[in-house]
Amino acid sequence: MAGGAACLLAATSPFVRPVRSDPDDQVVKLKAIDPRAVSSVPTSAPLVALTFDDGPDPAYTPRVLEILAQHQVRATFFMIGRSAARHPELVAAVLTAGHTIANHTQDHLWLDRLDAADVQSQVEECRQTFDRLDVPANALFRPPRGLTSPTVASVTATLHERSYFWGTCLEANLSHHDVDTSAALCAERTHPGAIVLAHDGGHLEGPNPQSIDRSGTVAALPALISLIRARGLEFATLPTMLPARRAG
Repeated sequence: MAGGAACLLAATSPFVRPVRSDPDDQVVKLKAIDPRAVSSVPTSAPLVALTFDDGPDPAYTPRVLEILAQHQVRATFFMIGRSAARHPELVAAVLTAGHTIANHTQDHLWLDRLDAADVQSQVEECRQTFDRLDVPANALFRPPRGLTSPTVASVTATLHERSYFWGTCLEANLSHHDVDTSAALCAERTHPGAIVLAHDGGHLEGPNPQSIDRSGTVAALPALISLIRARGLEFATLPTMLPARRAG
């Protein structure tokens, strides 16, 4: 189904590959590996963070920006450094629209397979790319596919980054349901402080290439926004929900 690549949320030991399981159970495991990680923001304010991964992508990011503007939504975009460098005009468009850009590594590699030096390189190279593109610095980081490990936790702490995961993923529902049902199921898991994951990036070149149809995500986005608002919730960027400035 278009846009239906599932969202993996997994904590790994140095010896065990992740498996898909109940999202709440995975959050417990993630916190055991990385106590600093955030999967929802403790707040009584009726705010939800809508986040997008794997962009920018000229096939989908412009349409996502149009929908967000039409619905007056501010979001957080976890961008891949390689793609940001390739599409600086999209980086500028995201910033001009008032959204937040955050670190999703330089090449979208599975960090749980890498040693500390390579994890650090992926984070710092993305930082450097963002600096060249005048992206404001922050401490927001998300490992590709949510794959973390003790090494990733240690490196991000050293670099004064904090990993932000999610509690509900639009594409996980699109893997099994139509657009309207997927939007409804995703919205049902939202609450004050919830972090919602969607994807505006489908095509990626480099050492870990991918080509995923995200048209289902684009089609479901208006309904998802409306359904979340129908629950009495409003949208905010992650820094608005939980200030996250990089220290040092």
